[in-house]
Amino acid sequence: MKKDYKDTLNMPQTNFSMKAGLVEKETKYRQEWLDNEIYKKALEKNKGKEKFIVHDGPPYANGDLHIGHALNKILKDIIVRYKTMNGFYSPFTPGWDTHGLPIENKMLETMNKKAEDFDPLILRKEAEKYALSQVARQQEQFKTLNLLSDLEEKYVTLDKNFEANQLRLFKKMALDGLIYKGLKPVYWSPSSHSALAEAEVEYADHRSPAIFVALDVIKENKKVKKGEKLVIWTTTPWTLIANSGIAVGLSFDYSTVKANGEVYVIATQLIDKVAEFAKWDEFEVLDTFRGKELLGLEYQRPVKKELSAPVIEGHHVTLEAGTGLVHIAPLFGEDDFIIGKKFKLDMIMHVEGDGAFNSEAGELEGMFYEDANKNIGMALDAEGRLLSLKFMKHSYPHDWRTHKPVIYRGVPQWFVSISKIKPQILGELSKIKSYPEWGISRLSQMIQNRDDWTISRQRTWGVPIPVFYNGEKPVIDAEIFDFVIEMVEKNGTNVWWEKEADELLPEKFRGLGYTKEMDIMDVWFDSGSSSIAVKPQGEEAPFDLYLEGSDQYRGWFNSSLINSVAYRGISPFKQLLSHGFVLDGKGNKMSKSKGNVVSPQEIVGKNGADILRLWAANSEFTSDVTISADIIKQNIDIYRNFRTKMRFMHGNLFDFDESMSIEPTGFHAYIAELHKKVKVQIKETYDGFEFNKMIKIVNNFIIKISSLYFEFAKDSLYADRKNSRERRMIQTNIYNILNTLVIALAPILPTTTEEIHKLLFPKEESVHLRDFFKLEKVDEKVFAKWDEYFKLVDDVNKKLEESVKSGLIKRRNEAKVTISTESNFLKSIDLQKLLIVGEVVFGDELKVETFETIKCPRCWNHISINDIKEELCPRCFDVINN
Repeated sequence: MKKDYKDTLNMPQTNFSMKAGLVEKETKYRQEWLDNEIYKKALEKNKGKEKFIVHDGPPYANGDLHIGHALNKILKDIIVRYKTMNGFYSPFTPGWDTHGLPIENKMLETMNKKAEDFDPLILRKEAEKYALSQVARQQEQFKTLNLLSDLEEKYVTLDKNFEANQLRLFKKMALDGLIYKGLKPVYWSPSSHSALAEAEVEYADHRSPAIFVALDVIKENKKVKKGEKLVIWTTTPWTLIANSGIAVGLSFDYSTVKANGEVYVIATQLIDKVAEFAKWDEFEVLDTFRGKELLGLEYQRPVKKELSAPVIEGHHVTLEAGTGLVHIAPLFGEDDFIIGKKFKLDMIMHVEGDGAFNSEAGELEGMFYEDANKNIGMALDAEGRLLSLKFMKHSYPHDWRTHKPVIYRGVPQWFVSISKIKPQILGELSKIKSYPEWGISRLSQMIQNRDDWTISRQRTWGVPIPVFYNGEKPVIDAEIFDFVIEMVEKNGTNVWWEKEADELLPEKFRGLGYTKEMDIMDVWFDSGSSSIAVKPQGEEAPFDLYLEGSDQYRGWFNSSLINSVAYRGISPFKQLLSHGFVLDGKGNKMSKSKGNVVSPQEIVGKNGADILRLWAANSEFTSDVTISADIIKQNIDIYRNFRTKMRFMHGNLFDFDESMSIEPTGFHAYIAELHKKVKVQIKETYDGFEFNKMIKIVNNFIIKISSLYFEFAKDSLYADRKNSRERRMIQTNIYNILNTLVIALAPILPTTTEEIHKLLFPKEESVHLRDFFKLEKVDEKVFAKWDEYFKLVDDVNKKLEESVKSGLIKRRNEAKVTISTESNFLKSIDLQKLLIVGEVVFGDELKVETFETIKCPRCWNHISINDIKEELCPRCFDVINN
């Protein structure tokens, strides 16, 4: 009967199962971490040490988390965990942005009312309830991502302490002369009934009517006679009601052109284009002169025909399109406004906040501005003044919330004077390190080009602008600000709507007829105040890192920087890291209508948070990243490789602990040095926030040592005497490598690493209280020494593959390999074992041949028939009998 040697082998033993079961395990460990206060203990452990604070940019509290939120919070958590393990005091305080239009509109929709019909206090109280419910909802969803933070300490922008600190910021800026009220065209959203900041505007294609209009000259000069016509071009016919001037470029050439019996004035360079649009079969150029010759002309306005308007100089006139004569409506464009002020042109505002025309529009009163384009065009055509109308598709500003077009509209607004602190802001930016490197250039360029910031909004759900008026004049007074701030700190900002103006004023200002401002602040002013209003675990700005999506260069990065420099003269961040947008697997933007939305909750519920976290870490996140079922599967495959190899390593440490470690020699020493080198690479990539490179390094290392080391090591691990020197050296390496992998992957795979860590170190409370590994000096000479071995391995493997293909051998351990070498080093190492072949001899040339062997029934190695001892190979015979 054949003898069974199975029980004499050192077969792997482990409770680290191949089946991950992440969904169930994550729930268990999450509760365990909470019960055992792992986050608090991690903070306590590093209290008093160097700090590294990642300041959380607040997501908007409305609806479920999307995949972009998940990417953002996971990346932050990886950094917080890594820094904590490296001995930094790194508290993380999540925040939420809770004011603003989406919530206000939601309340109006729910109540089925318009803003003007709604009691503002009722709206605000309902909005607050809703916002806090959304914070709670998102907070629970964030917990499923297995963040280190217990999320107990958080900030919300509607908190009365936050609001009071925001008002302190406003007070300082106002007293420093950085805040002013003025008339100026700003982005206005008719769909939101409010002014918008630049950060709230997105660009999308829009179809606009482009018209050429001929306007009669009624005051002539030497070059242009009465009755001749100035030709203007516009894509906003609705603004013609407010026309009060035509601008020309003084140094450009203009011509009088005769066509169809009329004489027109057009920029010389653009005559052919205008003729094409106007469908002139033939025309004659009568005279050509410089633009300055047009100054002093007056013309009949396009809509308000009873009025005349002048031709004036325009700094912004170009010859890229149109006619070279630019229609000026001062309250509907930035350049128009500058020119209007300079030349004291009429300032006509005929559009109300909802986009409807007022009485300035005459018989068109009540009509929506876009609808009026048709009526204005028809009237001009009937009068013979419309030369051409064509629709054009062009990039046009839209409200980023309603996705509807916005306009420029000149109404009195509150502004932050960016120009006054721009040099200081740019100076601060020059000290900042950014990832990717172009981030600072991009932000600097945005600040450089930025106009003054419109911070007032004509809405209800937000922080009030804490200003009173004495008649028409705003009162900027420190005592008043302090009084309001104290009331807000006790009662919240609802007090502004609950009390009359006199009740909100210090006693000496009462009874003077002061009125209060009813506009609220831009929500970017809210979130941009977080570095002033939030002190995580008592820590103050500047914070070490801001990490948000690339859209925040014009959003939160921008507003935070402005507010911090205005308040304390410094940047709120020392480093800036941005990630791209998350797109579907084909690189398309996600939308419900396309049906390509990937939900983080679904991935976590199906595969576990560790898989989603691995996807985030494994993404080239400084650019746009993609996600799909296939991409998740690719990350599952990487995870399986990690888990399989860690299981193998742990299974072969069942009879080993650190006290049994042996200084490795020979090839084991090479593996030990390779391990040290990989540790250096892991740390470098973590420090540079290059998590995808770190994953690649770990994955490649595991693959490499699996084929290079584990394959031949299995023989000693399974078949050697338990405490043989060779086996203990292998176990020493495996123990050290596994320990490194657990530590390296802990910030990314918190559940998986906790699971194996508890098996590896049952007496320790959590891997998340461990220190990150220390680096050791790498002996580069070891690698040089083994280079010739790896060249030999390549040559031998080639020969062995050929021999298997030809049928000479079935498997490599049946082969006798002859090696030609003069190297004393190669002759000194156990090539038969390292190459996993039956026998190695030295000769004149490299060759593979068969030899008479027998398979050892215990270890399955093929050995010479002459070496058999009682059916076993010498090694197995020795182990069994001694």
